Amino acid sequence: MRSPPKRIVENDVRLDILCCLVDGEPFTVAQLGGRLGRSLTEVRYHVKLLCSHDLIVKTGEMDGEDPLYAATLDEHDEWVRKAVFDHRPD
Repeated sequence: MRSPPKRIVENDVRLDILCCLVDGEPFTVAQLGGRLGRSLTEVRYHVKLLCSHDLIVKTGEMDGEDPLYAATLDEHDEWVRKAVFDHRPD
């Protein structure tokens, strides 16, 4: 798979979202917003962008309504994973 442009990955909000999802536990947009202290509108926008570049995917639903999202970094070049792990707080 071809990796996305760096400008898609190297954005603080998108990196924050990827950091939340990289450990394998899927989250909804609302859960991500709560963890990051960001509005649903903002998180939804970035999730949609990350999905369009195959950096995250829908993995199911919570309560039969809200989609759950998970990271798909293994399918991308190593620089993508490095950017996410370098962004993670210590």
